Amino acid sequence: MEPSEYERIHQLEGRHFWYRGLHALVLAALERQLGRRDAGAPRPLILDAGCGPGGLTARLLGHGRVVGLDHSPLALQFAATHAGVPLVQGSVSALPLAPSSVDAVVCLDVLYHRAVPDDRAALAELAAACRPGGVLLVNLPAHEWLAGPHDAQVHTARRYDRAQVRALAQAAGLEVLRLSWFNCALLPAAVATRRLSGHRDRPHSDVRALPAPINGPLTAWMKLEASLALRGWLPWGLSLFAVLRRPGEFGGPASRR
Repeated sequence: MEPSEYERIHQLEGRHFWYRGLHALVLAALERQLGRRDAGAPRPLILDAGCGPGGLTARLLGHGRVVGLDHSPLALQFAATHAGVPLVQGSVSALPLAPSSVDAVVCLDVLYHRAVPDDRAALAELAAACRPGGVLLVNLPAHEWLAGPHDAQVHTARRYDRAQVRALAQAAGLEVLRLSWFNCALLPAAVATRRLSGHRDRPHSDVRALPAPINGPLTAWMKLEASLALRGWLPWGLSLFAVLRRPGEFGGPASRR
């Protein structure tokens, strides 16, 4: 993505409603999945694949040992401002990790990127890094027809539908435990601004600081959406959130909640 976007995310991800809602969704999903581990087991090792400026990476420390990986040196410079997080420069298409070495992978809005030429191969690479029974949490932009100026700013190569995400998981040998819409409430506004504005040829970011009276209620709503998404209760959304599992033993049979 454009370098200015990393700086914008670094400044806003701790308080912006979108990031707070997405992080709440990821942390709740991890708690559900990693809670299946036996009592007394070592703390799980979590890979934040495409960690960006590292705001979520730091929050993952409450759920296990964490490694943040990103291809961008600038992103890793920002991520290094968060204490206690080991960082690695590398690509999701060729991980600098041993196979079956992590318990969980978090990969948020990465596989869509034009720097990932083969999203199927990249997801298979992430799956191979997981131990049998490990989980992968993947967030992706939805609806190819919604591509707009923000996509140009962040170098979007593809957007997805549910069938495409299921096909990606199947090609990587992964089970789909949950595939949910997310960011439901803002879909009508996105349709209006991206499809009807007539300015789709001018790249710009949708991420910007908002006044507290707007950001606060939107944060509360996105956290509610996070809870609903984990139950599969949202009818549509700007994103697709997948909870995937590598087959194998991991504290007992997987629960399809």
